[in-house]
Amino acid sequence: MSEQNIMADVNQVQHMFLRVENSEVTCLMNIAGHPYRLRELIFMMVENGCRVRKSTADEFNIFLFDKETVEVHDYLTSIIKARFA
Repeated sequence: MSEQNIMADVNQVQHMFLRVENSEVTCLMNIAGHPYRLRELIFMMVENGCRVRKSTADEFNIFLFDKETVEVHDYLTSIIKARFA
């Protein structure tokens, strides 16, 4: 594998919307970051008893919520926006 291909992978960004539910809360997440980091994040949610499914931008934008939108930035996952019901 060439160095250029490796660098392209390191800088890759994936974006997705997720609906996450557990016995106490339901939220919609708008996440973006490196694909490996996003997979790790989803795996951690499932391991902690959450049900996770892919969603859409439309569902995220019209999702009814009673708390403020939470926004998290870190160096591995570019952004996570969550709306809680």
